[in-house]
Order: sequence, then C-alpha cells, then structure tokens
Amino acid sequence: MNETDIFDMTEENKPQKVMSKKTKRVLTYLLCGIIGITIALLAVLIFDAVFSGAPTPEEAVADYQRAALIYDIDGIIEYSSEYNKTVLYGNRETTDKLLRDYLKKGYAGYTAPYEEEKINFKLVSVLEYEKGEGRFEEITQPYSEKADAEKIKKAAIVRMTVDNGKSDTTRDYVAVKCGMRWYFAYALGM
Repeated sequence: MNETDIFDMTEENKPQKVMSKKTKRVLTYLLCGIIGITIALLAVLIFDAVFSGAPTPEEAVADYQRAALIYDIDGIIEYSSEYNKTVLYGNRETTDKLLRDYLKKGYAGYTAPYEEEKINFKLVSVLEYEKGEGRFEEITQPYSEKADAEKIKKAAIVRMTVDNGKSDTTRDYVAVKCGMRWYFAYALGM
C-alpha cells in the first residue's frame, strides 16, 4: 500500500488549483445577480398576491366583469372600488367580510348563467385622467357621493366589449386608481 505523507509538499502532493481567482470572482458576481433577480421576482409576486386590484384599468374592469358574470365573490371584492362595494352592499358602508357574507347569502341557491371559458373581453379604448385633467372631476363625481374620492390618484374610462358566450355588449366603464392599483368603479350610463 502506497501511503502519502500529508506533510510532504513535493510537487506531486501539492493541492491543485481548481479555479483561478478571476473565475471565482465572475462566479460570485453571477451568483449574486441570480439571487438578486430571484428576490426581486419574489417581491413582485408577493406584492401582486397580497394587494387587491389590478395593475391596469382595463384589467380591473375585465377581472371584475368576469367575477360578476360567474358569481366569483372573492373576485368581485378584489376588483371593486370602495364606491362599488358600497353600492353592492345596498348603499351602506361595509367591510370586505360583511360584503362577502352579504353576497354569499344573495347568491345562495343560484348558479352562474355564464361559463368562465366562454367569456371574452375586447378592449376598445382607455382614456386615463389625473386630478385636474379632462373629465376627471366629471367621472369621479358620482364616486364622491358614496365613497372617499380623495384617495383617487387617476381615473379612466375603459370602453370594452364583453362577450359572455351568449351575447356581446360594448360599454364604457370607470376604473379608479387608489394607491398603486386599479379598481372597477361603475358602468357609465347605468
């Protein structure tokens, strides 16, 4: 048996370099970059999962309409503005829990007449307004009668065609931006 003396540092027993310093540095930066990107993606996913509303006015309208057509109570609440929640609760102040219970009782025994797979949306146009611009005051005025309009940063008129699998309707809807997210407010002319 050939035994190697670990204290013998002849050329054949010296530890070999596996990586150069430059390679180690590049791999360290690469690993840090991957970790940083992963953390950023997780933050975006957590933000999206935790906060209600939608990132755009058209998504707020479409997601609310889909939820309403299939009686998805959680979706209705998630995409509803403070104004719409008040209207849904019989023009009274509410909380998400009270509204959820109220809608559950209201939908009890009913089956949604539409199938989610058959519902399609076609965006026609979006007009966004900031405070003091264009029609902002006009389209947020009904909102201010039932809810706190001071929280609204932007308002949008979303013209969308909703095809529920049985018929299609093009209508204008109002969406509002409160904080960083958009919410369905009401249908214009209704």
